[in-house]
Amino acid sequence: MRYNDTQSVGQLFSNMQGVKNIIDENVIKQPNPPTKEELWKVFKYTFFDMYGKHFIENAYTIKNIKVLFYYFLNDLEFFNCSNLIKGLNTPSFNKGLLIIGGVGIGKTDYFKVFERVFKFYNPLRFKVYSSKSLVSDYEKCSTPMEKEYFFSDKERKLLCIDDLGAENNASNYGIFDVVGNLLSNRYEKKLVTYATANFASSSNDVDETLEAMGVRYGHRIYDRLFEMFNVITFSGPSLRT
Repeated sequence: MRYNDTQSVGQLFSNMQGVKNIIDENVIKQPNPPTKEELWKVFKYTFFDMYGKHFIENAYTIKNIKVLFYYFLNDLEFFNCSNLIKGLNTPSFNKGLLIIGGVGIGKTDYFKVFERVFKFYNPLRFKVYSSKSLVSDYEKCSTPMEKEYFFSDKERKLLCIDDLGAENNASNYGIFDVVGNLLSNRYEKKLVTYATANFASSSNDVDETLEAMGVRYGHRIYDRLFEMFNVITFSGPSLRT
């Protein structure tokens, strides 16, 4: 199905009367929670608006995106999703999301779409940062005050770190693990975090990937991953053309 009726899309959230365009960033509203049908329609419309192409619907993409919808909507079907890893820890809506998958299968794109959609729904509003941009921004800090602001700014209720583990340590008056410290701070403050990561090797092994994170960030962070995240795998061929 193709969605090109912008007026009907703009009316999907019940308390957003008068909104002419659902991606108008000047609108500050808090609508009622969307239904699955409403969120699905808005997601596909926003995906097309952002990337200039329609969301590809196949067995892989539907399986991958479905688990995110159930999670964000607090639908109990979330716990029945086959790509939710249940043997490592106890899944919970109180935990964040760690999405592990191959390159080019939509992990980043999906979160960026949800980032824009949820700008209009405060309980689910979050900001996406790439791990590399976090390091780059930290390296621009030249004073202790700027560094303090950098970390305080990342203490928002919901935050997504894209491409976890792909970044280098910062070199700013010494070597510093920016992302590892962010993860530790957010754990201590009980803030919900979303993250994406590529498999550590072509074997697409979850345990191997998590162990590689332990090597990258240290044993303390490795243990906390299981308390912080629902671990989910994405599968399928690359969607990049």
